[in-house]
Formats: sequence, C-alpha cells, structure tokens
Amino acid sequence: MFPFHLFLGHVVADHGFTNNAKIREYRGWKLIGHMIWSVFAILAFTFDVIFQSTTGVVVFLVSVVVHLTGDLLRVYLHRKGKKRLIDLLEVALLVIFLVLNVTVKDLFKGSYLTAEFVFYLLGMNAVSVAVTYVFRNFVPGDPKISDIEGISERLAFFVFLLAGKDLFAFLSLALGFLYRIWKFKKPDVRWWMSPVFGVLISVLWNWMMYGRIF
Repeated sequence: MFPFHLFLGHVVADHGFTNNAKIREYRGWKLIGHMIWSVFAILAFTFDVIFQSTTGVVVFLVSVVVHLTGDLLRVYLHRKGKKRLIDLLEVALLVIFLVLNVTVKDLFKGSYLTAEFVFYLLGMNAVSVAVTYVFRNFVPGDPKISDIEGISERLAFFVFLLAGKDLFAFLSLALGFLYRIWKFKKPDVRWWMSPVFGVLISVLWNWMMYGRIF
C-alpha cells in the first residue's frame, strides 16, 4: 500500500483538528500559532524517517515552506473575498503535497507508522472533515457550521464498516437520522448528503484496504 505520511501531515494540519473556514480569518499570533502547529503536524507523521537522507531533509523543508505559504495565501485571499480561489488553493496544496510525498515514499517504508494505518487515518479524514469542507463551501447555509453530528455519524459508519461490523455501521446511520429529527426537526439537504457521502467513502476505503465492499 502506498505510504501517504507526508500528505496526511498536511491534511491533518489544515483540516483534521481545525475548522478550515475559521483559519482563513486568523491574524497575528493566532495565525502564527496555527503555522507552528502545522509544522508539528507534518513532523508527527514523518519525523522518524524524513531526516535520514538529504532528499528527505530537502523535501521536508520545501513542504514546510509550501504549507506556510498556503496559510498566508489563504488568509490573503479570504481578506480579498476570493472564495473560489481559496478552493483552488486547497486543491493545489493537496496536489503539491502528493507529489512531494511520492518523492520520498521509499523513506516511509521504514516508518513506525505503517502505510495501512496512515491510509486508514487518511480515510477517517476523508469521511469526516473532507465532507464537512464540501458542506461549508458549496452547500448553502452556515459557512462555519461545525457539522459535529454529521462527522460523528460518518466516522461511526466508517469505523464499524472497516471493522466488518455492518449491522452497527448501518445502525449508526439510523440513530444519526433519528437524532436530527429530534434536535433540528426541519429537514435539510445535509440530512441525506451526509450519510450518502459517509457510505460512499467508507465503501471505497473498505474496498481499497481489504478488497471488499461489505
């Protein structure tokens, strides 16, 4: 399986434990704090092997420069009201980090984090925060929506499905739907989009990791 260690570090830094829509508004020390966190997030998935070769060191330094430049550009574009350019920036950063990851992929074969575990974590990010990014930026509504309920529902389905617990996986969707009826009452497009995205991404990851659909 392909080792996505460096790519995952970038994803976690800007999406995994933060609201990407909010970091666009960071200023001063708050922005600096996020940038410092980003470096440590990238290090967390690469530190044990990335410095074992000159190429690894160079790629790490380039990765840090690219990521921090992306942080600054995101804030600048938000200030100018260029919402769609921010989306293009996010895609460009993902592509660049994927290319950088490919450059040092052989180093990660010796990492204490297995390629399978990293790919599993990448799937968790895809099924949770990636879907929420779509909701915040392309679905009408609150651009700063936390989508906590949707993330919990999709993550539960992902974890149970990949563990081979299909009954619990679909039960989590049913409970999530009942929770929405109880809390929000008024139907929303995310009511059906959230579980659909959750199922599709989870099924895809299940197939890529284990060669099975259910």
